[in-house]
Amino acid sequence: WLFPTASRPPVAGTNATPRVTATNSASAAITPPTLQGVQPLPAAPSAAPVGPEETLVLKNASARWVFTSRGGAIKHVELPGHLALTGRHAKGRSNGPVILNHDSLPPLLGWNGASAVEGDGSYVLTAFDRGVRAEKNVGNGLVLVREYRLTTNDHLLHAIVRIENRSTGVLALPDIEWSTGSATPMNRLDKGEMLAVDTFNGSKAVQTLGWVATPGLFCMMSSPREEYRQEEEPVVWASVQNQFFTLITLPDRPAKSFVARRAPLAGPEPASLAADPEQVRAPTAVSTHVRFGPSNLEPGKTLEHRFTVYAGPKEYFVLSRLQPAFDQTLGYGFFGFFAKPLLLGMNFLHSALRVPYGWCIVLITLLIKAAFWPLTAVSTRSMKRMAELGPQLQEIRNKYKDDPRKLNEKTMQFMRESGYNPVSGCLPILVQIPVFFGFFTMLRSAIELRGASFFWCPDLSAADTLFVIPGLGFIPLLGVPGLGLPLNLMPLFYVGTALWQTHLTPPSPQMDPTQQRLMRWMPLMFLALFYNYSAGLTLYWTVQNLLSILQTKLTKSNVPATSAPAAPRHGRRH
Repeated sequence: WLFPTASRPPVAGTNATPRVTATNSASAAITPPTLQGVQPLPAAPSAAPVGPEETLVLKNASARWVFTSRGGAIKHVELPGHLALTGRHAKGRSNGPVILNHDSLPPLLGWNGASAVEGDGSYVLTAFDRGVRAEKNVGNGLVLVREYRLTTNDHLLHAIVRIENRSTGVLALPDIEWSTGSATPMNRLDKGEMLAVDTFNGSKAVQTLGWVATPGLFCMMSSPREEYRQEEEPVVWASVQNQFFTLITLPDRPAKSFVARRAPLAGPEPASLAADPEQVRAPTAVSTHVRFGPSNLEPGKTLEHRFTVYAGPKEYFVLSRLQPAFDQTLGYGFFGFFAKPLLLGMNFLHSALRVPYGWCIVLITLLIKAAFWPLTAVSTRSMKRMAELGPQLQEIRNKYKDDPRKLNEKTMQFMRESGYNPVSGCLPILVQIPVFFGFFTMLRSAIELRGASFFWCPDLSAADTLFVIPGLGFIPLLGVPGLGLPLNLMPLFYVGTALWQTHLTPPSPQMDPTQQRLMRWMPLMFLALFYNYSAGLTLYWTVQNLLSILQTKLTKSNVPATSAPAAPRHGRRH
């Protein structure tokens, strides 16, 4: 279990009682009584930190936790095993480890707007074996103690925050916002399109996206979300994340509310931007907090909060073994039923066959295509049959174009007489859609692809840019302002195979000619949407298209032509 104590935290409900103990007691939890005439905490003498900031570091093989004296909390976490820049982005640029929780944002487990409790917020830091202690004597009998300790798991940290009342009066503690970390870009080139926050209420997780502007309907840019609040359900744990890394904060009892706010970061200096135009001009983060509610603290008693914090990659095996619900931070949603087996299958092929991840994508696409081969063959034969019936259906449509009711009646009569069922062509495609989206969501956030190479592509988690064509940065969605047009080869292969496939697929004879032309050239629209997507995704789509083309040709060559019945007669000629 994630907590060092024997008792597990409640996971459903909001009536958990704060842990209140005698100052030197072990952990006997009692319910604080209802008291009359309780005095609020006296106003702090100063809300500004006094003296220079001090930091202490806890580290192991997987993480480097940096603590600050300002708030006595976690300033940021470094992951030395993961570089911020990978693939072609790392060439010629200064590089370093991935950092979670930017220094300009509230420190993790720090208090927001709590000067009435911690005064100037300056703590005294001391180190002990595998741990850090932050202590502050606020005065008026109030002492704040924070202890942080590394665990046997390299990505976990245990924290205990104690609020001790050493005075002779009862203190009224306000409802404090506790920072649960900030979702930050992985590097200075990350646009933050995958920034997200999650909350878990004991039965399901809710993920909130949309913190940066992204292309929406008809490629129009969406408006970024500014704030998200959750006040009606308990918060068992909360997480902040980017595309591949996450911070998860698990308190020993559910919080009563949660808030996430968009937090703009400082952009690059003009000189830095001129030297490296690919940098994001206006980076964004998401700052999150939870609340536990106000409480009264009797003389000689201590209010204690315990937390477990995970800082690391979004790896399915790592997260699911810590707590089953943690894997919901992967953001699979409805398609998790399909995405998880596909991820497990890809990792199995990689470990069992010692196959690089690029070839794992190819192999698993082959396996999926083989599994759905009979259904796809039914769909292909149905489309071929529809093409054969096209002239007769067009004749019926021309004769009854002014009478929709009669047109529908004669069309259905002709379908029955010809033995053609249009559902037989659609159903196989509908069955495959969940698998397609499962693969899409899995590859989009699979950290296994980060830094994995495939032929000319040095990083399957990013676009496979060969070089940049200068002067074309103005092209919407494709170009990079101030840099040019990246030449990404894999999306071009995808669009080429997609156009080939649409030209092999006979259009529905009942479809308007304009719609037929639109459907044939629709892959060009997807080129604009997916041009800068990860090479792993476009590799999957390209292989999928090539296999569909092969199956279409084989199925068509093996299906004998059948004669269609004549179109129904429409009365005698006089």
